[in-house]
Amino acid sequence: MKSLRHRAREFLESRGYWLRHRSVLPTGIDYQHDIRRLCNLLHVSVRVFFDVGANTGQTSIAALENFPEASIYAFEPARSTFTALTGKIHDHRFRAFNVALSDKAGQSRFFDYGPLATSNSLVERAQYAVRAGHTATIDTVDCETLDEFCSRERVDSIDVLKIDTEGHDLAVLSGATRMLDQDRIRFVYVEFNTLLPKADTTGGALLPISECLEPRGFRFVATYPEYLITTGEFFVTCNALFVRAESGQGP
Repeated sequence: MKSLRHRAREFLESRGYWLRHRSVLPTGIDYQHDIRRLCNLLHVSVRVFFDVGANTGQTSIAALENFPEASIYAFEPARSTFTALTGKIHDHRFRAFNVALSDKAGQSRFFDYGPLATSNSLVERAQYAVRAGHTATIDTVDCETLDEFCSRERVDSIDVLKIDTEGHDLAVLSGATRMLDQDRIRFVYVEFNTLLPKADTTGGALLPISECLEPRGFRFVATYPEYLITTGEFFVTCNALFVRAESGQGP
């Protein structure tokens, strides 16, 4: 006689659902789950998580749940979005900073798309904004480098560096050369739209990011598609996970 669990699985799969235990979930579905599995294999843990381009806290909330030992540092330069972020999350392991991480300190133009806040960026011609024809208002935000921030806040290492800055991701990494060169960052998770740079846009290409990370000992793990647009010009938004794994680590 079939068990209740087996019958429930048959019922769900007959209606198009794919039911699998998390332990056998393929790589490339849930990056935080993949990081947890890699941590077990590499015998490391996540204690510091940087959420760069935190928006209203979607990533930070998940990280607080998935990495119970981690301190979460969230960076969001847009003032109204930062207010929503800090109003949503109240946890002693969470710290939020109303600043943008970049390749230099100071003030920078910030392109604010209002209700389409997930498109906000420090670059004027981010791939998605150009593709969608969004119109931005221009504001000014404070910037600092990741290296400067870590020195000031005495952050010795970063276990997960998540960057979602709409075309500014490589600049964030350029401001982290000391931490990268000293092997103080373990995982890097970044957004991309194309493999190669696209003419008349800024950022959004994966290859320049890989060229920055792989010579420093990082290895590509997987991609994580978010959505694709098939009407008009074909457009994809994905993320990529890299890990720095020293020789001899793992099973």
